[in-house]
Amino acid sequence: MKRTVFSETNLTKGYALRVLKFLTVSVMFCLLGCNAMPKKSSTSQPLVDRKHGTVVVPTLMRTEGKVVRTNLKLNFVVLDFGFKRLPQVGQQLGIYRLGKKIGQVRVSGPAWETYTVADIVDGEIWEGDEAKLK
Repeated sequence: MKRTVFSETNLTKGYALRVLKFLTVSVMFCLLGCNAMPKKSSTSQPLVDRKHGTVVVPTLMRTEGKVVRTNLKLNFVVLDFGFKRLPQVGQQLGIYRLGKKIGQVRVSGPAWETYTVADIVDGEIWEGDEAKLK
């Protein structure tokens, strides 16, 4: 057998076996992860409370954002919605500061990534205020 630099290294000794083990474990975790997803059951929290007439909206479906920029001269704000759903053009949002409604905006666009632009309809809006669907 001819001796080479590569035949003496640790990379070649059992390399194929380690790669095979890694791939097998990766596939097992993927398959187990798919089976570990929670199943919908009748014991989960209902989305509609019939006693009080309220609708519970999951967090990711809510339209809540934050004012990140204001331009009082041109009367618009830039809203960041993070991982939440972006509102549609024309939708009106209430602006809240410390839980109290202080104004209102109308989404005018454009929208990109997690941001959108809205025209100020009413109120004095500051950066850091919260925007919620009306």
